[in-house]
Amino acid sequence: MNLIQSIATLLLVFSLARASGRERELINDAHFQRGFILWKTEPGQHVCYGTLAGPNAKDEPVWGLSQWDSRFPLNPANQKALPGDVLLCENPAKSIVFGSVEKGSVDLTLAANSDIEYGPQIRKAGTPWVHLIVEQEFKSPAFLEKLSAATLHLEARLVRSRNPRETEQSPGIHAAQFQLFFTVQNRNRQSPGFGDLLWFGIPIYDNRDRFAPEFKSQDFGGTGKFIFTPGARTFSPESTHDGQWVHIEKDLLPLMHQALQTAWTKGFLQGSKIPADYAIGGMNMGWELPGSFDVSMEIRALSLSLSE
Repeated sequence: MNLIQSIATLLLVFSLARASGRERELINDAHFQRGFILWKTEPGQHVCYGTLAGPNAKDEPVWGLSQWDSRFPLNPANQKALPGDVLLCENPAKSIVFGSVEKGSVDLTLAANSDIEYGPQIRKAGTPWVHLIVEQEFKSPAFLEKLSAATLHLEARLVRSRNPRETEQSPGIHAAQFQLFFTVQNRNRQSPGFGDLLWFGIPIYDNRDRFAPEFKSQDFGGTGKFIFTPGARTFSPESTHDGQWVHIEKDLLPLMHQALQTAWTKGFLQGSKIPADYAIGGMNMGWELPGSFDVSMEIRALSLSLSE
């Protein structure tokens, strides 16, 4: 066998090996066609008070919509159809839009006005802040040790971010953040650490930085779990501050393994230090608004493609 034949044979073997692996999408209803379960506004609670229909209303929603610490929960009775198969539900403090007039250009728009939420007084340090977050638990969690890749794709565009009380607020207390989080969770029922998790974050927008810096520390917002968020440049050279579409295409698997190692080093997830116990268990995405802001973000082409 000559050199060219040897190379051809190796390429064929490599191609067949890749073909034998299984590819699947982890995120269910990634284009938000089935709408949302509406959760009551008590933080951390998941008490349903209704559903918000999506374009495909015949199927039950798999996404939940959290409006924690909001004084203005959305009323599904206020939803209306707009030209171009667009659905809008809004109140004075927030809005959800499914689709766009330009078909296929936007899957979902999340908008909130926390200046209206907080009223004449800005939020004080140590008090809860407004959320507008979409979330789902994965029916078939993806165990990290069984994956060869977990490729995230996401496109996001900041429509607006205005701070009418900028001169009254402190960047250390008041901010507007749009983030995506996956849970890396112990899903081995025989493990003493079953159920414990860390938050793996992708920063999409932070009003304080064109490219949000890394954050690797405990969550002081309520869960007490470890947060592992690489800097924004890890995921894209583009900034949502420019008001253009930002494209994220990144294999998260190596970073999730790094997140586990970092969490163990810092004393978290002590119930198990066995990587095979951990899986991608769920996700959430949206606005956290400790400051008084009027904000809106468009989302499209969300995907987490697994190679198994």
